[in-house]
Parts: sequence; C-alpha cells; structure tokens
Amino acid sequence: MNHIPVLLNEVLEYLKPLRGKKFIDATYGRGGHSKALLEKGSIVLAIDKDLEGYNECQRSENRFKDRLYCAHGGFADIFNFLRKQNTSAVDGIIFDLGLSSPQIEDPARGFSFLSDGPLDMRMNQSQTLTAADLVNNLSDEELATIIYQYGDERFSRRIAKRIVEERTKEKITRTLQLVEIIRKAVPAKFTHQRIHFATRTFQALRIAVNDELNQLRKGLSGSIRFLKKGGKIAVISFHSKEDRIVKYFFRDQAQKGILKIITKKPIVSSDQEISQNPRSRSAKLRIAEKCS
Repeated sequence: MNHIPVLLNEVLEYLKPLRGKKFIDATYGRGGHSKALLEKGSIVLAIDKDLEGYNECQRSENRFKDRLYCAHGGFADIFNFLRKQNTSAVDGIIFDLGLSSPQIEDPARGFSFLSDGPLDMRMNQSQTLTAADLVNNLSDEELATIIYQYGDERFSRRIAKRIVEERTKEKITRTLQLVEIIRKAVPAKFTHQRIHFATRTFQALRIAVNDELNQLRKGLSGSIRFLKKGGKIAVISFHSKEDRIVKYFFRDQAQKGILKIITKKPIVSSDQEISQNPRSRSAKLRIAEKCS
C-alpha cells in the first residue's frame, strides 16, 4: 500500500525548494510531496483532515525536527493553522486533491468499489456523516442531484431510484452492496466499459460526504493570503469539478492582479508516470505565482 506522489518532479521544478524556504502542504496524505520538499532543506507546514494522514505526519516530525509542523484539519482550517504558527508568508503551497493509495486500498475506509467494506467515505473520521447516511436518508431527487452534479453520471436518476427501492428492503451499509445496486440500475452494455460503472457514483458520494468542493474554495482563498510575492501555488486535481474550481479561481485572482497564471493549460502525467502509477492518468496540475 505504498503511496506514489503524483507529478512530483513537476511540482519540485516549479516550487524550487531550497534550504530555509517555507511551504504549505495542504494535503499531507502519506507525505510524498512534503518529504521531497523537506529533503531539499525546506520547512513544511502540513495539514490533513484524515486522522491517519495527520498521524503519519506526526511520525515524521522527529525525522525533520523543527522543519515539519503538522495539524489535523481541512482546507477551511488552513488560515487559522497558519495564524497559530505565526506564519506571515510562505514560498509555496501545494494541494494534492487525490486520495492516497492506503486510503483507497483499506476496505474499512469505504472509498473503493472493488472490495467490501462499510459504506463510510469520511476523510475526517471524527465527523458523523457517512456515505451510508446519504444513501439511506436522502430522497431519490436529492441523490440524483448529487450523483449527477458531482459525478457527471448520465444514469443518475436510474441509480437514485434503484437505491431508494432497495433500501426499503434492506438498509444499505456495505460498498459492494451499493455496487450491486448500481449494476442493476445501469443498462447492461454500460457495465463493461473501460471506466467501472460505479466510479462516478462513488466519486459523487465521497465529494458530498466530505464537502470537498466548498473546502477547496475556502482552502484556496485562505492560503494565498500567506503566499509571498513571487511565491507559487500548485494544485493537483483529479476530476473536472475540482479542476474547474482551480481554473476559475486562478483566473479571478489574475484579473484582480493578485496571481499570475503560470500554466495556461494544465500539466498532465507522462506516459512513463502513468505506466508506473495508473492513478496518475487523470491528474492535472495548475500553477500560479503571487504577484502582489
């Protein structure tokens, strides 16, 4: 369950970490990007809403004594975390919006549609709302809206209707239980496509459970306040909803004269990286520079 950081070389190329430079890692995860920055002698202020990611960060604090600082929280907590650290300005910010391999591959977390586990999907295990709560309590219209808006699922209404029908017979609590419901709802010819038929529904529920898009908006606006002039912000997204938020945030800040967009088009993974890490195939990296 080793985690391979996505687009690591490209991130380092643009952020240019050096001894004494200070960076924010808004999604520590398993520490791939943070450790690469730390090994260059930089200082990293890392935050993660996933308790396992936070614990992983804390375990690394002794190795990088006085250069790695960890906090448990989401993107919306970045502003308060940096104020608590008395941080006035940083040289760079990195957001890696993807799940880590251990998160996906641990059935107990409920993120994967390939193994059986509780229908959980919480990034922050201290919150109460789970994916099971959504599928068992929302109306078919509310479910269809979530599945369509956050997953771009063309069969959202059929899937939502089938979920509501099946939950009257038995409460939906397991990942593979939901996968089977989706399979029954989707036309048979669409259950053997390149992209697994449950992908978009699972993505949509995960985004809804964790309020990911609102958290991203808050994290972007809160963190760039601490970016020094000439500092860079790098965001790696994995689906169109995230990428669109980043694109328009950068554009809005550029129009205000706050940011300069470095990547007119997003950077994507090379064929070599995709062959080594298939999960990088959907990654898009956008970078901007603080200019005021």
